[in-house]
Amino acid sequence: MEVDFSQDELQAIEVHKYHLSQQEGRDVGFDYAALDWLRYHAKDWRMRHMMALERRAIEEHKWLESERAQRDLGAEAVFDWINRYAAQWREWYEQEYCRIEA
Repeated sequence: MEVDFSQDELQAIEVHKYHLSQQEGRDVGFDYAALDWLRYHAKDWRMRHMMALERRAIEEHKWLESERAQRDLGAEAVFDWINRYAAQWREWYEQEYCRIEA
């Protein structure tokens, strides 16, 4: 199998391989685990992964802007991030992590 997985995906597949190997009582091999992960788990994993990274970017923006304003901007900073950065962030994420479609 020749697939260009991200580092985060490779780690998720290794964990999946471990659990599959435990279930079957033998080493199932990376290719088998990767194919199974792509078929049954990649879509949900990628959605959770994307949401976690996006939340982290929003929280970082909120913190930086609140520091700059010397007060907690809360939702104001969240909406600012959405308006200013969400589209380009999604574009970056898709280029970085969505090269493979299950």
